[in-house]
Amino acid sequence: MLKYSEELAKIKVNKSGAVVSLHKPLLLLLTIADVIQGKSNEFNFREIEEHLKLLLSKYGLKNIKALKPEYPFVYLGSSPTLWKCSIDKSMLKNPNSVTRAEALEAVAKFEDNFYSYLQNIQHAKGLVWQLLNEFWPEAYHEDLLRDLGLDGLLNETIVQEVQKQRRGRLFVEEVLDSYERQCAICNQSIRLGDALIGIDACHVKPIQHFGDDHITNGIALCKIHHWALDRGAISISENRDLLISPKLNGSRINEYFHEFAQKPIFLPRNSSFHLNEENVSYHRKYVFEGGR
Repeated sequence: MLKYSEELAKIKVNKSGAVVSLHKPLLLLLTIADVIQGKSNEFNFREIEEHLKLLLSKYGLKNIKALKPEYPFVYLGSSPTLWKCSIDKSMLKNPNSVTRAEALEAVAKFEDNFYSYLQNIQHAKGLVWQLLNEFWPEAYHEDLLRDLGLDGLLNETIVQEVQKQRRGRLFVEEVLDSYERQCAICNQSIRLGDALIGIDACHVKPIQHFGDDHITNGIALCKIHHWALDRGAISISENRDLLISPKLNGSRINEYFHEFAQKPIFLPRNSSFHLNEENVSYHRKYVFEGGR
C-alpha cells in the first residue's frame, strides 16, 4: 500500500497560472473505479473520453478554458510504475501538446504490478479515498463517488476515516478560538455540555489547491456554511460581506443563506487573524460559482 500511495502523492499536476489542473487525478479515479467494478485492464481513449470529459467539467477547477481529456491519457505515462500508454511523447508531432486525433488511437493500461495490487479491492478503495482527500474538499466526495459508480464507498466509514486528510490540531484550535467558537456567518454556537457541536475550522483557499494552515486562511463555520463554502455556493467579498451564488436554490435557502447575503461576516477581534485577501480572492475566482 505504501509504495503506491507514495506514487500517487507524487503525481505531477500541471498549473495554469494559480490554478492546478486535476486531469490526471480524475483519470486515475475513473480507471481505478473501473477496476473496482470488474472491468479489464485495458482502456481505450475513444471509449472513456466522454466520461472523463464530464468529470473534468464538473470536478476540474474553474477557469480552465479547455477540457483536454487526451492530455492525462497520454502524459500519465510519465509515471511508468502506474500507467502504460501505447503512444508516448516521442511519437507525437508536438511532444508537449498531444492532439485529440492522436489520442483517439491510443490504448492504455495500468502497469502489471500496479494492476495486480488493485485486484485487492480494499487496496483500490484506499487509493480512491487518497485521491479524493488529496485533491478535493470533502463536500465534493459524495457527488464524485456517485458519478464514478462507487456509491457503496460512502458507507465504508472505516476506510474513509483512515484516508481522510488530517488537519493540524493547532490550526483548528487557533481558528475556533479566534472566531470565539461560533459560525462567522450565522453565529451558531451549539454545545453539548462543554463540547462544541457542528462548528468547523475551514480553509478558505482549500488545502487541495495548495492553501496553507495559517490562521489567516481559516474561518469558523457551521456544517452547512462550511460545505457551501467548499462547493462555491458562497464566498466573501473584499469588504468581508457574504456573497451568495445565483445558482443556489432549494428549500430554506432564505433562512440559511439569503438572510445573511451582503452582510458582514464575523471577524476575529485581533486584526492579525483576519482573512488574507489573497486567499479570499482565490476563492472568489476559482471556487465560487458566481456566474448565472
